[in-house]
This record gives sequence, C-alpha cells and structure tokens, in this order.
Amino acid sequence: MYEQGWSIVRIKKELEALKVPSPTGKKKWPVKTIENILTNEKYTGTSVYGETESAEFPSTKRKARDPFEVHRSRNHHLPIIHERRFKRVQKLKAKRSNIEIDEYGNKVRKSTHYSSKKAVNRTKKTPEPQN
Repeated sequence: MYEQGWSIVRIKKELEALKVPSPTGKKKWPVKTIENILTNEKYTGTSVYGETESAEFPSTKRKARDPFEVHRSRNHHLPIIHERRFKRVQKLKAKRSNIEIDEYGNKVRKSTHYSSKKAVNRTKKTPEPQN
C-alpha cells in the first residue's frame, strides 16, 4: 500500500475499515506500529545485532552505535517481504519525509511554510486606464 502512494494514516484507516486486528489484537492501529512495520528489517529475514549500546553508568539510556559496528545476519529466518521491496519502501519514506539531516548531523524539518526570505518572482501589474 505504501509503495502505491498510500500514506501511513490512510493505511491505518484501511486496516481498521477491514477490521484487521493490530499486532496486539486491538481494533485501532497506532500510526507508530505501521511506521515500525515499514522500517523493521526483520521482515526481510535479517536479524540486526548491536545497533545501540548502553550509555555511561548510571544512565539507563541507550545510544546508537557506529553503523560499521552493527552486525547483520542475513537469511536468519524466513522473510515476509523481499529485500528489494523493503529497500524501495525505505527510499520512498526518505523521499516523502519532511525531516532532513543538516551538515552537522542534526535532524531538521523541511520548511513547508511561505517565507519572505525566499526569492519570489513577482510582476507588478499596472492599473488599466479608466475611460
């Protein structure tokens, strides 16, 4: 559905209209659940190990590890979707997202509002002479 141009909210509404229960068996589908399904690499038959690590003690927070230190076990289990389809969806999600990564690695939202700081091409209309 996402590949066909459907939004996550539209997918949620469709699943609820078809009375498909959520993974927890409820009638309502949280948007975050659909988001997680679309981004979880496990559905391709791949297990990912070591994406996060513990932060400094005594904190209970976790921090992301260097992507080169992450381990992947391909063909770990039977896939539900093909890896090529998963990659296409990831590209679509990145393209449709309104979040960009700036030059410092920070997440920033794309501007969706008009700004007078942006160049605007305006043509002045001259009033037509009155007879």
